[in-house]
Amino acid sequence: MSEIWIQEEQLNAEFDEMVGHYVQLEGPIDSVYFISETMESVDDRDEQRDFLLAFLIKQDRYPLYLTFLCDDMMAEEFEKEFNELGIEYSYELLEEKQAYYTFFKRVTYHPRCFTLPIKDARTLSLALEHTFYLANMNEFYSLSYSQNLNFELKKVKEWGRWKNVSIPIFKREEDTTFITIFHDGAGFFLHSNEDRYSSIQEVCSTFPEDSKVVQINDRLLDI
Repeated sequence: MSEIWIQEEQLNAEFDEMVGHYVQLEGPIDSVYFISETMESVDDRDEQRDFLLAFLIKQDRYPLYLTFLCDDMMAEEFEKEFNELGIEYSYELLEEKQAYYTFFKRVTYHPRCFTLPIKDARTLSLALEHTFYLANMNEFYSLSYSQNLNFELKKVKEWGRWKNVSIPIFKREEDTTFITIFHDGAGFFLHSNEDRYSSIQEVCSTFPEDSKVVQINDRLLDI
């Protein structure tokens, strides 16, 4: 049984740093929650992935758009896997330039942005099984119930130096719900303007039946 910690977040600079990847929102969002599996096996990120999968299957809402970034070498492997598994996908090359080194030279490339339009639980399960390790590696990884995400190249300062980075921008729509992943895949953020996620109680009512909430914000529950 999954043991869950849920926390309502405040939108401020500290929260922006937690979300990472310089994520920006175009327009206000009503509610954001941090949700994490808290069992002793929390260091096994498969537990976090499995709860996220169970949570999404319980919602029973499709299409669901999975978006992630990767380098060009990984992209070739993903294309091969998706074709073999029959998973629909599209991709685009971002403006940003990154580099890696071989024994002989420095290789530059444009990050690949994959989008998978997921239409059923089977495809969702396969997609998470084959891609969620990217979230564990702190690559950008998100799921949304609408096509409300784009990337813009912007200058940011990292370690005292300015660099061009692909900034993920989520557009606020009337009914918007999307998920981003916490550091090292250790939980996820649920962002929403929908009534069904308007309070912690409403969110908890959508959890899988084989899960129990053990902590709400800073309060441990008597179980």
